[in-house]
Amino acid sequence: MVCQVWDRPAVYAIPVPLPDNPLKNLNVYLIRTETRDLVIDTGFQRPECRQALWQGLDELGLRADRAMLFLTHLHTDHTGLVWDFVERGIPVYMSRVEDLYYHQLIARPFSAMDGLFAREGFPPDELRRQRESNQGQRYAPRPGFPVLQVEDGEALPMDLEVRGLLTPGHTPGHMVLYLPKEQLLFSGDHVLFDITPNISVWYEVPHSLSDYIDSLRKTRALPIRRAFPAHRAAGSDVYERIDALIDHHGWRLDEIYQAVRTHPGASAFQIASAIHWSVRSMDWDHFPPHQKWFALSETLAHLYYLTEKGQLRHWEEDGVTRYAPAHEPPFVSVSSGESNPFMGK
Repeated sequence: MVCQVWDRPAVYAIPVPLPDNPLKNLNVYLIRTETRDLVIDTGFQRPECRQALWQGLDELGLRADRAMLFLTHLHTDHTGLVWDFVERGIPVYMSRVEDLYYHQLIARPFSAMDGLFAREGFPPDELRRQRESNQGQRYAPRPGFPVLQVEDGEALPMDLEVRGLLTPGHTPGHMVLYLPKEQLLFSGDHVLFDITPNISVWYEVPHSLSDYIDSLRKTRALPIRRAFPAHRAAGSDVYERIDALIDHHGWRLDEIYQAVRTHPGASAFQIASAIHWSVRSMDWDHFPPHQKWFALSETLAHLYYLTEKGQLRHWEEDGVTRYAPAHEPPFVSVSSGESNPFMGK
């Protein structure tokens, strides 16, 4: 059901279901001015998403001759229906960094990422099952859709100041939209309120967690009255949420370091199985393969961060990368409420 979530400018939210996905739904937003309608993100390329999206846009009376689409990032739940807009003659905008990275990504065989994960200990049979069940591949748009690239800080062509701000971390070129006069933030998957954005490893992007922390701090410096996330409900205090996200990764770094200290020589896959995950109260052995894939990817982002900071070392043994503390004394725990020495707070 379409819901108006802001008055000036008029902002509407269209909940688009994401079936069989723990994210549950995507919030598609429409910003309406006197001359333009800006749609933010699309949903998967699957019938349930298409029906909900276009039912909502038709209810709002979207006209192709005054519409534009902005994609916050390349994930399929945000881009899947992009061709629906292209075929209606609606221009598509996305960050220049994300567009360039997307073209690099589709030029590589997915097996290259499988090779990385295999070296980190992911069992081959589970990798195969992950490929077969991966919604990001199954419901992706076909490549080649045209994009008008947006630079960091650039305003979109509207009769209202709407600027794209580069916030890498969740993806290499993730971009939020910011309305400086109204102090509104459309945060995509950069800031979510009741779930934590997944921070993964990416091809040739070794420091995604560092990028994400820097992006959170960049966002926190903005005056923000209201933030509109891409998934689930919005919270009332975006600054409190940003602080909580930074703290979360501080605790996560501590937990992962302690897991490595307890299991020196473990693979990243083994370390991922030894830490806490909130996935429908399942234990690790019952995680679906695609959830293990995301869990390993996020574990790797933290392992790379700790290695970059000199806290861990790694080596290859029998074709698998192993991790151990780099030196003693060990990483200082933040479980007692002390500040995390790696977060620079």
